[in-house]
Amino acid sequence: CVMKKRQVEHLSAINNIVSVLRCRQSDIGLAGIKDMMGVTYQFCTLRNVNPRRARDANKRLRTKGMELGNFERVDFALNQGDLLGNTFEVIVRDVRSVVLHVSSDGQVLEEFAHCLPSQIEERVKCLRRTGFVNFYGEQRVGVAGDEQTIGVRPFDIGRAMLQNDFTKAIDLLLRGRIKGRGDEFVESEEIRKARALWRETGGSNPSAVLKAIPRGFLDRERTVLKGLKRYGVDQPLTAIRCLHHGVRMFWINAYQSFVWNKMATERIKRLGPQPAIGDLYQEDGQTREVKVVTDPTKVTLGMIVLPLPGYDVEYPSNEIGYLYRSTLAADGVEFKKDAVPEATARGAYRNLVAPANNLAVSFPDTREDGSVGNALFTFELQSGSYATMLLRELMCTTMGRKDGSKTQL
Repeated sequence: CVMKKRQVEHLSAINNIVSVLRCRQSDIGLAGIKDMMGVTYQFCTLRNVNPRRARDANKRLRTKGMELGNFERVDFALNQGDLLGNTFEVIVRDVRSVVLHVSSDGQVLEEFAHCLPSQIEERVKCLRRTGFVNFYGEQRVGVAGDEQTIGVRPFDIGRAMLQNDFTKAIDLLLRGRIKGRGDEFVESEEIRKARALWRETGGSNPSAVLKAIPRGFLDRERTVLKGLKRYGVDQPLTAIRCLHHGVRMFWINAYQSFVWNKMATERIKRLGPQPAIGDLYQEDGQTREVKVVTDPTKVTLGMIVLPLPGYDVEYPSNEIGYLYRSTLAADGVEFKKDAVPEATARGAYRNLVAPANNLAVSFPDTREDGSVGNALFTFELQSGSYATMLLRELMCTTMGRKDGSKTQL
């Protein structure tokens, strides 16, 4: 079938289906994770569930921001990693361009002006030709900012797990996010009080914190708290293992992604947007086999890969390889094959640059002066690439502006 959701987090979507259909998590097959904030559609397989029962469940699912449809019988189950790619339609409203002015005292000031269709079309042509740096998005690593302002990000939890400090990992999970972009609180006052109770009790009273969390919220935190209540606060790893395997690995993957983003930034900054001696590359992208660049003229930038750190990957033989090792050492992280699964990872390779396939733009609304009101972008991305990163490159902007400025190009 096809699962539609809006403003529903991945794990919450799974738990909603489990609750409504009275099935197990393992009966639900999904090939990938979709953005919580978008209106998303994805294929879903349901094992041992009658299509009529699934269709009848929509009355309850719609109240939770979800719907199931397009039912048909298949002889397979979807699994994480089966995804080939995604198709996007993104409308950007009230588009503005940025005009820079230098004041008399040398300060660079920004001013927003109407944007012409030709400006946007030129950026689209450029991106079609060059692609974009294949960064992981905020959905994976968390919102940019310092821990005192933003709070805990997913990679913080993953780093604690890789340090084999599961007590710290749980503490970080329960402390949670504080604020998002623009300094607004990201959670309700009731949830913030529950998190404050965890801090005040030093994690010694999971039962009280569990009662303080409003029903229907913080599924991960509730599951771990139930684990602490059942097995004891001195068994943090056992409590974490109450979570689905994919959820536990999400935090480790977030740390790997955080490191990858840092390395990609340094790779472009230090060695430029072209192949360099010592880089790693793949000829087909279908296997784990990588080769070392010895002659940059025989390799394209689209073939260059960077490793997600792990115990079974090769690092570049140039200065970026040294940077990987020093970063992991500074974080106290060492990937070992014989470690518990929650404290290690095999690693993988990811293309430094991703193509913007079939990228197109149209203008459903224009102003009287011919400038753009709203712009509709359509494109396709390979599995694992982020639309938010393509849009960031397209708009030549940072992910967030603290002053709440409008979209710009």
